[in-house]
Amino acid sequence: MMAQRTGPAHSPTRKVLLNQGPWGKVPEAGEEWCDSGLGSLGDGQLWSLHQEEEEEEVEKEKVSGPQQCSTRGPSDQTHPGSCKPESEERLDSALGDSLQEDVATGLSQEVGALCLQEDAQPWLQNVLAFVTEDGDTALHLAVIHEHEEFLGSLLCFIENTEFLDLQNDLGQTALHIAVIIGLPTFIKKLLLAGADPCIQEKNGNTALHVACKEGQYPCAQTLLYSTDLNACAQNIHKIKKQLDSTNYDSYTALHIAIIRKDLQMIKFLLASGANVNKQELSCGRSPLHLAVESQVPEVVECLLNAGADTGARMYAGYTPIYSASYRPEQKILQMLRDFGSEEPDWESDDSLDMGSDEEYDDIVINTVPCDH
Repeated sequence: MMAQRTGPAHSPTRKVLLNQGPWGKVPEAGEEWCDSGLGSLGDGQLWSLHQEEEEEEVEKEKVSGPQQCSTRGPSDQTHPGSCKPESEERLDSALGDSLQEDVATGLSQEVGALCLQEDAQPWLQNVLAFVTEDGDTALHLAVIHEHEEFLGSLLCFIENTEFLDLQNDLGQTALHIAVIIGLPTFIKKLLLAGADPCIQEKNGNTALHVACKEGQYPCAQTLLYSTDLNACAQNIHKIKKQLDSTNYDSYTALHIAIIRKDLQMIKFLLASGANVNKQELSCGRSPLHLAVESQVPEVVECLLNAGADTGARMYAGYTPIYSASYRPEQKILQMLRDFGSEEPDWESDDSLDMGSDEEYDDIVINTVPCDH
């Protein structure tokens, strides 16, 4: 059964972290956070995290006191570690000095599978415990800033752990964000490290759903067929699990591709084994019903050639040809007839009156249909 998460975990430890230190802009009254912490961690800060020698020097400075600042201006400071006046506003994410070691260690232990050694580098504990006010971890930020080197460094420590699937306040894992940005190489690295592609964000969308919504064809290919994953029975099961997963609107990835009229994605999903007859749960529409509603003959033809059931019925009993009869694209109607679809029984009580303007999927207010 697919693991479902209703939302990101909020632990007491994390709440302490969110109340400490200035981590980026504070949203104003009425302002809604819609990003994933972009700009909260600079490339220079990320670059220095895996440089153990530099971090050891920083730890020594904390004990012995800060070094004398040079006369260089802000533009001459090429990376974190150089001195800056105490009055100057912090623009980085304060990694390494805003988190207390005991708090950072506590959050790392909360992840469960990290198994850090007692003599682990302090920077690693701080990085793994870091959470922005949007709920993004260092892994999320590595993807957001497209910092492949830092991502690789992190994956060395968190491979096959739960840290890979931590979700931000939007329910997104690092894999979701990699798909949104369009980073197939990052997706491949995350999958090979053990990231779960079936984790659902706040709307129930898996990474594959997001790829179909955003039209990210290369990302969809990588999600289903990462080149280093062997085509064994286990991986075939994982592929099927992604294809059959439904979001909270009861749509599969194929449903979304059809609604978006993305013929390339539709062909790819069908070739990968997507169920051409799986109904969505709200009205019982099959992919063919959705294709008829899309009014794109090429999409309808693609589904028919893939074996779509022309006699599939919605919960109300309507077939695809019935739906096509109330729509302007005559090519689709003729195509359904050519593939053997039975004409609606207009004399049946289950059918709408032929002269009626009412359409089964239109909004009707006081018996008056609303125009699209």
